[in-house]
Amino acid sequence: MTKISTLFTLLLVAISSFGQLKEGHISFKIDVTADKPEMQMQVGMMQGSSLDIYFKEKVTRSEFTMGTMMKMVTITNPEKDAMLLLMSGMLGTKAIKSTITDAKKQTESTPDVNVKLEEETKEILGYKCKKAIVTDGEGNESIYWYTTELNVDKNGQNMLNDKIPGVALEYEINQQGMKMLMTATSIDKKLDKKSKDLFEMTIPEGYTEVSAEDLQKMGK
Repeated sequence: MTKISTLFTLLLVAISSFGQLKEGHISFKIDVTADKPEMQMQVGMMQGSSLDIYFKEKVTRSEFTMGTMMKMVTITNPEKDAMLLLMSGMLGTKAIKSTITDAKKQTESTPDVNVKLEEETKEILGYKCKKAIVTDGEGNESIYWYTTELNVDKNGQNMLNDKIPGVALEYEINQQGMKMLMTATSIDKKLDKKSKDLFEMTIPEGYTEVSAEDLQKMGK
């Protein structure tokens, strides 16, 4: 009986994996609001923010445009344990090459978060999504609506929460009096023939390579 149950479970996992979308492009719009009047200037600078996620064959690229301030591109390849971060904006055009392993070590010191998975569901762009409530070490609560129908590798991708079991198509982050609502507006189920250039790990011309420590000093 136990063997039959185990076989049935493995079969369900295989079917679920087979049905997942393994290549595509997710576009998000970002709405930023704040309760405190003194934060309205920051809110204004964040207007026009957007997030794009490209994924294919275990490689992932995220493009986060933070209003008029900066753009951050993160390319990850878990099979090669490789990660490339490209930043352009007020600090110039900088590039950081590192490993996903090192990136994870840097986040180990952050306080643990509490994740509560709910049975409540809703449909977003045709995908069934479940609700997750994530509470950080400071008590800030964020709401995620995630689907398990998309096969996106989240290793090393800060814009993709690896604490929840799927990919969020809508999530609301609350920190320091500012609320950021990310909502998926479209999902392309195929990438074009030039998509391999999206996951290129070579630093583009015009970018200066720096270390993570150098970038932190510049930020200060």
